[in-house]
Amino acid sequence: MDTFSLLTTFVRIADTGSISSAARSLRLSVPMASRHLRALEDELGVPLVRRTTRRMDLTEAGAELLPRARRLLTGLDEARHAVRPGNLAGGLLVMSAPVTFGLARIAPLVPKLLAKHPGLSLDVRFDDRAVDLLGDGVDLALRVGLVAPDSPFVVSRRLATYERVLCAAPSLLKKHGPVSDVEALARVPCVLLGTSTRWRFETPEGPKSVTVEGRLRSNNVQALREAALAGLGAVQLPRWLISEDLKARRLVYILEDAVLPAVSVLGLVHADERRSNRLRLVQDFLAAELPRTLGAAGTG
Repeated sequence: MDTFSLLTTFVRIADTGSISSAARSLRLSVPMASRHLRALEDELGVPLVRRTTRRMDLTEAGAELLPRARRLLTGLDEARHAVRPGNLAGGLLVMSAPVTFGLARIAPLVPKLLAKHPGLSLDVRFDDRAVDLLGDGVDLALRVGLVAPDSPFVVSRRLATYERVLCAAPSLLKKHGPVSDVEALARVPCVLLGTSTRWRFETPEGPKSVTVEGRLRSNNVQALREAALAGLGAVQLPRWLISEDLKARRLVYILEDAVLPAVSVLGLVHADERRSNRLRLVQDFLAAELPRTLGAAGTG
């Protein structure tokens, strides 16, 4: 067992707090990960972790070693990528994406991505929960939101942005009357994404916000679309999801001059993998393709 492998396993154990999670993220068996840790401790002559009933905590020696091990592994990884011929992405990459967004906008891009990089293999997982990059063995997590996650272990890159629009079924407006200003939304039933009931807009008069109410909320935009089509309430939805509904007037705009904050499509990778060549190439591909499919201009 080489020192690079032993240190990699130690760092993953420190990050995840357990041998089983570290083994899963490194695609090792639990006994093999345990042997890596014992071998490193034997080589150094000191215990590096303290085993408790719930998790594994670092000893004083382990805490001293961890930042040095990170720097060493980062340097070795940079050296490997520096001498790797060409710019080809290779090997298996595990990618996670939200269900509705992933099926609608990521899945159609997969064939083109694989054709562009013949050495690449993909395991694409569609999941609306916030995945644990290390614990779930995910290399690249695609997430949509207004802000990047606040974690020292996660590096985010904005791959695209998209617009949301405020809309409703004509039947809802016929029943409750037209919505002439932001404040009027408080008197109209709404369907809500998640738990937030405060909607914020940029208007020609400046920023405005309103507290809305409704009998239905969901964490899935496709469920909200179906509710809006059924006339259950006004809703904020991605333009890419409802463009055909708007053209067919199954849904109609409300307050077109009240602009909602744009949503970012973020690529999340573990900080230890931020210089990975294949992750960079896959994110470069998505940053080039997603704005076109979303009708959005902002990338980073």
